[in-house]
Amino acid sequence: MTFKVIYGIESQEKECINNPTVGQVIQDPVLKAVFGWGDNLRAMIHGVEQPATAIVPEGADVVIETKANSKAN
Repeated sequence: MTFKVIYGIESQEKECINNPTVGQVIQDPVLKAVFGWGDNLRAMIHGVEQPATAIVPEGADVVIETKANSKAN
């Protein structure tokens, strides 16, 4: 199965044997190295934020964004 990972203006096609979860995509060490993202992220598919346990569907565009920082109380 293949899907596209988009971070900022960069994108990369990713091929997997099994359907990965959103959490697996975010934690993938190769993608982290290629895109240079940190740990405070969210993933969206079709404009909807996905939980880490969501399965990435075939042919999806997974948009990775850095979450906004929240102010401490």
